[in-house]
Amino acid sequence: MIKLKNMLNEAGDQWTVKDILVLQKAHERVLKSTKSLQKAVAALDKLSMKNANKPNGKMFTADSSNMLKAFKSGVMPGSKFWKGWEEFMKGAEAAFPNNWKKTRS
Repeated sequence: MIKLKNMLNEAGDQWTVKDILVLQKAHERVLKSTKSLQKAVAALDKLSMKNANKPNGKMFTADSSNMLKAFKSGVMPGSKFWKGWEEFMKGAEAAFPNNWKKTRS
């Protein structure tokens, strides 16, 4: 009887397909958001450079260039962010081989 009770208590700790799908959707949102952020930072830098000769323009170009450099070093491929991303994907595919949709972007 105790063994059955323990099994029932442990059932709540197990991953369900629903949990895996929610996890995967959040994972995919990170990728989409990262792409959006990259486009936005690049557009901001381009706009700042276009207006560099206006009053206080150099201040904005310096700030936008620093943001773009930080984004490239911190989030672009090869950074710690993407290494963590790849490890997350590999772990998810290994842990849930039948339920994790194998998409690489």
